[in-house]
Amino acid sequence: MEEKPKRKRDLLKRLNDNYRVVFIDDESLEEVASFKLTMRKLYILLSTMFVLVAVVTVAIMVLTPVKYYIPGYAGGKTRLEVVKLKQNVDSLSDLVAAQEKYQENLRHVIAGNMKPPDTTMLDLKKTHREEMNSLLPASGELMKQAARSVKKDNDAEQKARNK
Repeated sequence: MEEKPKRKRDLLKRLNDNYRVVFIDDESLEEVASFKLTMRKLYILLSTMFVLVAVVTVAIMVLTPVKYYIPGYAGGKTRLEVVKLKQNVDSLSDLVAAQEKYQENLRHVIAGNMKPPDTTMLDLKKTHREEMNSLLPASGELMKQAARSVKKDNDAEQKARNK
């Protein structure tokens, strides 16, 4: 158990021991720089350098336009632009598909490969109803609008009679 306190003491003593760092030019063997350091000073120096590099890096990322190159960093404005562009791409792809289908049908007609549709089983009443449904709003909406107009007419007539 006595060894542990000795090791701690040795470590603390070594933190305060002086070391000399000398930079020497290889060609001329001239001393370029000399520093007197302790392990504690070296630790403080390296820690300070690490913190400064981290602070400078974060400042560059936050205060300059470099932040827009970070994946996942998108402001609300760019998100809206991406959504609009995606919608445009989808609508354009639908348009291209419709044009390709039209061109394919046109090629078949020009080549004479187009078979006319079989109209022998065509129900004209059903066809007319489908055309009207595609032009008019849904039948439920029509019924609601008609009921509202009839109710308004009835209310107007009753008010006229009561006067």
